[in-house]
Amino acid sequence: MPQAEYFTVQGIYRGWAALGALWALALILNIVLAFFVRSQARPLGFSVAAVACFSAMIIIFYHWTFPANQATQNWTVAPANWQALRQQWEYSHAANTVIAFLAVCFVALSTLCWKPPH
Repeated sequence: MPQAEYFTVQGIYRGWAALGALWALALILNIVLAFFVRSQARPLGFSVAAVACFSAMIIIFYHWTFPANQATQNWTVAPANWQALRQQWEYSHAANTVIAFLAVCFVALSTLCWKPPH
């Protein structure tokens, strides 16, 4: 997609930054889950894996996505390297999508293999 159209389309993401707080909340809730299932190795392992996934997502966001947003002033200004920033932004979102899916799978596995105490 050419630059002008790409920047126009990026406008649909205005205001989405507030939803980033949900990742922090998901991280905290998965830490709480790990605490509650800590007496059982398998559920604990899966919940710790989910914590690792959400941590990785936050790291990817602040290492690749956020700098691209900053350099383009949230896709309103086209610096000379805007195509490299676009690629960085797109790949970071693709990676986070895969990681988010894995995190959901780990949470589901953690809850499915947990057994109530006798």
